[in-house]
Amino acid sequence: MLVLVALVVVAAAGFGYWLGVSKSDLDRTRLASLETRQRAEQARLEALVRDLADAQLAQSIDAQAARLLRETISELRGRIAGLREEVTFYKSLMAPSSMERGLQIAEFDLAQGDENSQFIYHLLLTQTAEQRSWISGDVRVEVSGVRAAADGAPVEAVLPLTELTDVEDYPLRFRFRYFQDFSGTVTLPDGFRPGSVRVTATPGSGSSDPAEREFDWSVQAG
Repeated sequence: MLVLVALVVVAAAGFGYWLGVSKSDLDRTRLASLETRQRAEQARLEALVRDLADAQLAQSIDAQAARLLRETISELRGRIAGLREEVTFYKSLMAPSSMERGLQIAEFDLAQGDENSQFIYHLLLTQTAEQRSWISGDVRVEVSGVRAAADGAPVEAVLPLTELTDVEDYPLRFRFRYFQDFSGTVTLPDGFRPGSVRVTATPGSGSSDPAEREFDWSVQAG
């Protein structure tokens, strides 16, 4: 009986050892398979991350290209509009038969200066005539608006160019055959609200009739 019991114990131990070894081999095989799948999934994840980054970069580049294209189109449209104005202007100089003859105040433009109360003006005088001779004279610029009185009530005021900027010679002198422009910087006094600008160009005796034109105080954007 003792021998039989010993044999059973030895057999059970051997079977248990064999079962343990087999299960260990199965666990290692399964672990190796899982590790292989993990590496494959990790590689796939990294590839997807790269694809996503490439797609986002392409989208960003496309958006930037579209924005630059829109800006370029807007700039070209502005240039075309400016060229059309220049063509119209020069046509009016070279073919004035359908326009009013003589000295003309063609343009008065305003742009914002470096400070809130500072503005840059541009004045253009032209002469439309079949036979253009030299024309000379002087031009005055006056800004109309309202300013606060001592009691705080608004009162109308007319300020000549000499009160808004430093000029060596006023009225401004002109002499040209086709056109002449003036430009400068004006600074509005505190509390003054401009409303309009009156430009009066007076030619020398007998050369042409005076020209007078009033412009709204309108500052160009940009």
